[in-house]
Amino acid sequence: MDLNPSLKYLTVIVSSMVKFIFGPFEGLALGLPMTDTALSTAFGMMLSIVLVTFFYHFLKVRVFPRFSKKRKLFTPANRRKVSIWNRYGILGVSFLTPVILSPIGGALIANAFGEKKFKIFLWMTVMALGWGFVMTYAVYELSHLFGF
Repeated sequence: MDLNPSLKYLTVIVSSMVKFIFGPFEGLALGLPMTDTALSTAFGMMLSIVLVTFFYHFLKVRVFPRFSKKRKLFTPANRRKVSIWNRYGILGVSFLTPVILSPIGGALIANAFGEKKFKIFLWMTVMALGWGFVMTYAVYELSHLFGF
């Protein structure tokens, strides 16, 4: 069964919303061109970033309190997060979001530290496009080595 072309792109976008690296593998598996896969992957990440950023206040007030217990505020882990944020800021979080963090996780961290929406969108877009092309190229080129 062959998928409708728009469903192929939608599949790449939705999978990239959850975890960035899924996009290039989905695009390769569905036979999409490399450029289209990279752009769809970046678009999926940014769609996730936009949704989390615009609904962050709602999530913070209505959703997070239901799942969180009363925790200590000053822990070694929290101090380390603050130290990393102070050192690298939005650029560091944006750089690590596609590779290590998920798009949702990166957006939550950036919003939790009170970064301006414009800066979040700007740097996340730059990094999504950059990493989208790098990862897609790597997946497409390395797939030949493994016989895909």
